[in-house]
Amino acid sequence: MKTLLIILSSLLFVAFISCSDKDADKKPTDKQVAELRTAAGDFMGKLKSVLVSEMQNNGVVKAVSVCSDTALILTEQMGKSKNLSIKRVSKKNRNPKNVPDAFEQSVLEKFQSLKMIDKKTEYAEITRLNGNDVIRYMKPIIMQDECITCHGDNEYIPDAVSEILNERYPNDKARGYSSGELRGAVSIIKVINN
Repeated sequence: MKTLLIILSSLLFVAFISCSDKDADKKPTDKQVAELRTAAGDFMGKLKSVLVSEMQNNGVVKAVSVCSDTALILTEQMGKSKNLSIKRVSKKNRNPKNVPDAFEQSVLEKFQSLKMIDKKTEYAEITRLNGNDVIRYMKPIIMQDECITCHGDNEYIPDAVSEILNERYPNDKARGYSSGELRGAVSIIKVINN
């Protein structure tokens, strides 16, 4: 009898694992990933355009507000227009709103472990969040040359910019980067059923 119970328990455990694995293996379709890839590209393209324009027209000091204020506005506007949740996250965040959750932290670590990150690098997964099936999508943000004056080594950050950053972000961790380095990621959540 004891052996029969052990066998039945083992079979139930295997069946449970098989069902759990099926849920974990759900992958977004190519179309779903393409939609989120486009949203991430549109968001980063718009943010970069506004940032570069502000730097060229009003200088680096004024451009600091683009990354702090304008980025949040763009994120909210684009998220609402596309019915998505969009944010930027980083392990070395400047804004406390950009702290990664456990999922985002894990994906950032995966990106960090890659030998090379290019324009095709991305991560997408279907999971459960707050009782909903969602697609979680992340696209790496790579440091660009124009970002060095705010995110590079202190020697590259002008004193006036450093003063503003110290005032706005007393717990700033987003300095010391080099061009081409992983800065963080665009993180998107799309609800696929309620």
